[in-house]
Amino acid sequence: MISIIGAGRVGSVSAFNILRMRIADVTLIDVQDGLAAGEALDLIQSSPAIEFDGKINGTTKISDIEGSDLVIIAAGVPRKPGMSRPELLERNTSIVTALMGEVVRYAPGCKILMVTNPVDCMTYLAYLKSGFERNRIFGMGGILDTLRYRSYLALELGVSREDIRALVVGEHGDRMIPLVDYTTIAGIPVRRLLDEKTIQRIVERTRTSGSDVISLKGGTVYAPAAVIALMAEAVLRGRNRVMAASVVPNGEYGLKNLAIGLPVILGKNGVERIIELPLDDATKSQLVESANSIRSGTENFGSNRAD
Repeated sequence: MISIIGAGRVGSVSAFNILRMRIADVTLIDVQDGLAAGEALDLIQSSPAIEFDGKINGTTKISDIEGSDLVIIAAGVPRKPGMSRPELLERNTSIVTALMGEVVRYAPGCKILMVTNPVDCMTYLAYLKSGFERNRIFGMGGILDTLRYRSYLALELGVSREDIRALVVGEHGDRMIPLVDYTTIAGIPVRRLLDEKTIQRIVERTRTSGSDVISLKGGTVYAPAAVIALMAEAVLRGRNRVMAASVVPNGEYGLKNLAIGLPVILGKNGVERIIELPLDDATKSQLVESANSIRSGTENFGSNRAD
C-alpha cells in the first residue's frame, strides 16, 4: 500500500497516476475535513476507465497509514510567487517534524518519499527525526529537474523526449547541476549536436523552470506528480531505476550530514546504491557550492538522530 499525506493538487494527481499505472492501493490523508475523502471518491469513480480494481481510501486519520510500504509526504505550504526559500523552510519544518513522529508510530517499516519543499532540507529533516536508515528516505527533486532538462533539450533538437538521457544533481533549486558530460541523445553525446552557448542557455532555463511555472500559474502540479508515480513504481516493483534523487550520502562525493540530489539506483529497498561518477573540477566545485547552500538551511536541525 502507498499512503500520500497531503491531498492537495500534487498529492491527488500523484494518486491518480499511481492508480492509472496500477502500482498499489492508495490511502490519501489530509487534515482538511472532507478533502481526502472527496478526492478518493472522485478517484473511485474514475477507476473503471483506468481499469484499477484496488482499494482507494481518503481520510483525516493519520493512523490509516498503518501497513504502508511507501509513505509520500506532500503536506505543507507550497512555494508561492514571491516566497523566499527561507520562509518556505521555516513554515514546513514544523509540519514535517510533526509528521515524522506519526510515520514512525504507525508505519515503522515503510520507506519515505519526500515531496515537501525545500525538498533537500525536508529529506534530511525526515532522516534526522525518523531514525530510519538512509536508504529508506529519499526526495524527488533531481528527477523532476532532469525531466525539465530533457524536455528543453528535446525541444531544441526537435527529437523525441524519450531519446534524451540525462541527470541533474545538487540542490533542487537555483544551484542544481545538469551533468552535461553525461547527457546523450540515443547514445550520442549532446556536445556533438549542440554548441556550448546553446547548452548553457538550456542549463539556465532548467534552473529557473520551477519558478517559471510558479510565476505563471501559482504552482507546479503535473510534472511533480508524474515524478512521484515513477519513483513509487521503481520502489514498489523493485525496478532498480537509475535516476537522480535527494538522498543522504555517507561520504559519497565527499559529502555527509545533508540530503542532496545524486545519481542513485532506486528499487525495492529504496536507495539501493548511490552511483559515484567522475566529475570535472568545475562540476565538483559546483556540487560543493550546492551542498553549502543546502546546509545553510539545515544548520538549525542539529545532527542528532531520533534513533
